[in-house]
Amino acid sequence: MGDDEVKLAPLTESPLLQREGVKRRFEKDEDAPSMGEWRKARTSAYGQTALRKSDKEERIEEEIVTGVVVKHYN
Repeated sequence: MGDDEVKLAPLTESPLLQREGVKRRFEKDEDAPSMGEWRKARTSAYGQTALRKSDKEERIEEEIVTGVVVKHYN
């Protein structure tokens, strides 16, 4: 299996992920996007969405790609 086929789903329920606010978006792991699908979505969104300054963190801009906040560190 290549990297593009790896499903992007949390491996386990983790206290760290819960504390950081990471939530499971798909009930079944097989419904989660693959790395290849996510990479293509980010690539196609590049330059198409407006970046906004983070309300919480200095020198960070954010955009939303397929419903997920993506952070850009400056």
